[in-house]
Amino acid sequence: MANNFKTDGTIKTGAKKKIPRAKIRLAEAILSQALEDLWIDEERTDCIDFFSGEGFRICSEIVGMSSDDKVTILTIVGDIIAETSRKDKQVRSIRGIRADRGKVYELVR
Repeated sequence: MANNFKTDGTIKTGAKKKIPRAKIRLAEAILSQALEDLWIDEERTDCIDFFSGEGFRICSEIVGMSSDDKVTILTIVGDIIAETSRKDKQVRSIRGIRADRGKVYELVR
């Protein structure tokens, strides 16, 4: 065990525990999978919970992300959510149009 104490008993600044490479790879994989899952309707809510909660904070710390990196990732997440929300609205409106056309076709016959 490394001694992080100076002779006067204070903790050295900048002393960090070395994180095993396997933990870093696992945290990177979790972050990547969560980003990919944002595109899947059934997974989106869980991913949003992940990125807005402790999961993202813990994984980003293990990976060693800076504050700028975290902001960049969260901006990307926000963009993906906005994009998928627009697609959902477009699909709903297209479905609505198709339903309306069906009613119109019934009236024309």
